[in-house]
Amino acid sequence: MAKVLRCSDVGFECEGVIRAETEEEVLKQAAEHARTVHNLQEMTEEVVEKVRGAIRDE
Repeated sequence: MAKVLRCSDVGFECEGVIRAETEEEVLKQAAEHARTVHNLQEMTEEVVEKVRGAIRDE
């Protein structure tokens, strides 16, 4: 079952959606998205936990 993360579910005003087969792949793509789109240079443990909580099964 695929995983999905909507950037807006993490609190950003963003229509970005990340889909991947595993939670780890979603986290990797989310970190890249955060760097390139939101200029967030580091994913703190707090942000990672917020992202993990927003990941849903698709």
